[in-house]
Amino acid sequence: MTDLADQPFVTARNGHWLRRLLDRLFAAHDLTPKIVCESDEHSAIADLISAGLGIGLVSASARRSNTRAPLAWIPLDAPASRRSVTLYWTPDSHLSTAARLMRTTITDWNWTASAPSSP
Repeated sequence: MTDLADQPFVTARNGHWLRRLLDRLFAAHDLTPKIVCESDEHSAIADLISAGLGIGLVSASARRSNTRAPLAWIPLDAPASRRSVTLYWTPDSHLSTAARLMRTTITDWNWTASAPSSP
């Protein structure tokens, strides 16, 4: 993180998980990130980085999205950079068709291969 201390960062607003991660990683080294731009949209963050405004943390799932911004992707292998995404519902909840499809996609996903499971 000390190598990145003087770099301009494009990130999410305060309170967003991405911003909390950035602040936490820097705070662990008694540093503060130099934030030059904030956005609420993940795709906008990648676009702003691509436009040359700065560097930033972007989730691995964003790399696999349809956004093809010309970026250099460098993995951050730090235990503190991991996160869990959880889908909750109650047994008696009515789930819309979209919610049921999302649940099926998540539970059937091949997480080891980072790809859909074979039919």
